[in-house]
Amino acid sequence: MILTFGHTKGGVGKSTIALNFAIERIRSGADVLLVDGDHRQTSLSKAIAIRSDSGLVPSVPCIVLDDARALRQQVALLRAKYQDILIDVGGKDSNALRAALTVTDVLILPVAPESVELWAIDDVVDVITEAQSLHSFRVLVLLNRAKPTGRDNDETRALVAEYPGLTMLGPSLGQRSAFGSAFGRGQSVIEYRPTNAKAITEFRAVMNAVFSSSSPIT
Repeated sequence: MILTFGHTKGGVGKSTIALNFAIERIRSGADVLLVDGDHRQTSLSKAIAIRSDSGLVPSVPCIVLDDARALRQQVALLRAKYQDILIDVGGKDSNALRAALTVTDVLILPVAPESVELWAIDDVVDVITEAQSLHSFRVLVLLNRAKPTGRDNDETRALVAEYPGLTMLGPSLGQRSAFGSAFGRGQSVIEYRPTNAKAITEFRAVMNAVFSSSSPIT
């Protein structure tokens, strides 16, 4: 399966989530290729380099494809060699994002319960709608950095439900420092020590919701 972690807005946690997915899919036995499509920051490939320099196992195959044509062509060529190809693209309406949407099976769209991020949904939906007119793929919205209390989470879910082409995942990821700390070390939150049990439980639920057809999707 080809999964793209994308948004037209930056700072939504795409790279962190993509790294966690890649590591844990490999740890489960899957053949995985990670594609860093963010030519401005390449934060994902930097995290992988830190992981490699630290001698952590398993290793994570990662290539940088920031050119739209190269991304589209290489992913199409490589998809038969891997069980999963995970693509992380920069947080803007870029050629790389649009190229990824021409080959992806699923778009993982992280959304935080903040007004400034919710305002950006219209922009990314326009890009999605245009891409789906050429290529069919699912859009799974992930509530990221969910708040522990208040109505913001529910209000965000209600807003996403107004868009018929978006499917909201049941589980969410909370605002937990363990995710950022693990990313800075090239680790998944499950590998990271000290252990954060809540973060691990949340991430496992999200992965199951994406990869298991029996998992709840609302």
